[in-house]
Amino acid sequence: MGKALATGPLQMALLGFERTAREHTEATGAADTAYVLIALRHRERLLLVRVRRRGCWELPGGKIDPGETPRAAAVRELLEETGQHVRSDALTLAGYATTAIGPQQRILRGAVFTGRTERPQAFTPTEEIAATCWWDGETALPDGPLQTVDTYLAKLVTGPLHPEP
Repeated sequence: MGKALATGPLQMALLGFERTAREHTEATGAADTAYVLIALRHRERLLLVRVRRRGCWELPGGKIDPGETPRAAAVRELLEETGQHVRSDALTLAGYATTAIGPQQRILRGAVFTGRTERPQAFTPTEEIAATCWWDGETALPDGPLQTVDTYLAKLVTGPLHPEP
């Protein structure tokens, strides 16, 4: 696959990203898709979660359950991890990421969705997620590193958090 587009903590590397064309149907790419990530924005801020097990700030998302579509998984993961209620039609499939994860560099394919919310919901910490943050792209985050693979993907699919001058 060549050189990684981005690397991050926890031995993660972004090996590739394939944008979806407007005519692309989600069913076409769903068969080999293992996970979803959601780049949700409120104004010029990006929603991040701090996962307890990894101690890292990252995009909300997770594994696709058997029989679940990537879109349904994205809606479910947003609600479970962040308390954000987002309609499925409010999310846009931006493309598919290919990542290498962990010491064995297991290669997985993930669907990356984008969306916006005008009314962020309150968050209550869970067993899985310690905190959420609407990140401005600059402020240092407390209690853990930033998963730079995720923020690289978010910038690819939503643009910079602060408009370029």
